[in-house]
Amino acid sequence: MEAAAQGLENRGLVHRTHTALRQSRPLQLLIGALVAAIVTPLVGAQLYTGEIMWPLVIGGYSGAALAFLTALAWDRHSRLQDDVRQLEAERHRTEQRLQQEQDRRVVEARRRFGALELELLRLKASIDRTKLEQHAYKHFFPDLPTGSWQASSAPLGVLVSDYELIADLSTFYGHVEELRWRLRFKAETSTDETLVNSMIDTFVSQMAEAVDSLLEQVREQVENPQVEQILGAPQAPRGPAQGVVRRRQFTGAIRTQTPEEIARALARQGLPGLEGTPPTSDGSS
Repeated sequence: MEAAAQGLENRGLVHRTHTALRQSRPLQLLIGALVAAIVTPLVGAQLYTGEIMWPLVIGGYSGAALAFLTALAWDRHSRLQDDVRQLEAERHRTEQRLQQEQDRRVVEARRRFGALELELLRLKASIDRTKLEQHAYKHFFPDLPTGSWQASSAPLGVLVSDYELIADLSTFYGHVEELRWRLRFKAETSTDETLVNSMIDTFVSQMAEAVDSLLEQVREQVENPQVEQILGAPQAPRGPAQGVVRRRQFTGAIRTQTPEEIARALARQGLPGLEGTPPTSDGSS
C-alpha cells in the first residue's frame, strides 16, 4: 500500500513538473541556458584543441550563466518564502478578526439572554400571583413585561443557532399578550368574571409550566450561548445538545353575545313563553 501511494505521488509530481515546463516560457529558457552552460564547456574541451582563448570564453560564459541562474533561483525562492509568510500572516489576522467577531457575538448573546432571564423571573412571579389571586378580583392587572424580548428577539434570531428556543420564547410571549387581553376582557363591565376565571386559571397554569422550562434553557444560554458559527472562525467547544419542547399557540377563543343576540337565538329555537301570549280583549296577557 505504501509503495503504491509513493508511486502515485511520484507520478503526480512528474505530471505537475511536465505541465509547468510546457506552460512556462521563461522556465524553458532558463533550463535551456543552464543546459548550455553545462554542456558547452564539456563539448568545447573535447572538440577544440587550438588556442586557449575560446575555452576561456566558453568557461566564462558558463560561469556567468551558472551564477546568474543561482542568484535568480535564490531570489525566486526568497520571494516565494516571503509570499508564504505574508499569506500566513494575513490568514492569521483574518482568523483573529473572525474570532473577535465571534467573541463579540457570544458576549452580546449572553447579555441579551441575561436581560431575558430577569424578565422571565418577573413574569414567573406575576403568573404565580395571577394563579392565586385573579379569581378574587374583577380588575386584576399584574406586571407582565415584554420589553426585553421586543428589543432582543430580532438580534437573537440572527445570533443564536438554537432556533427551537427562539420559537418557544416567541410562542410564550404571544401567550403573555393573550393573558393581557383576557384580563382586560374580564375587567369589562359587560363580562361575567365568573365565566372567564376558569379559562384564565387553565391558561395561567399552562404558562407557569412553560416559564419554568424556558427559564432553565435561558440560564443555560447565559452560561454557554449557542451562537451561530461564523464561516472561517475557529470552532469553539459546545456543550451537550439540550432537548427542546416545542410549544403550540393556544387556539381557544372567548365568545360573548349581547342580550339581543341571545333573545334572537332563543326565538329561533321556538321556546314557549319567551315573547309572551297575545293580549286578550280585556287587556290581560
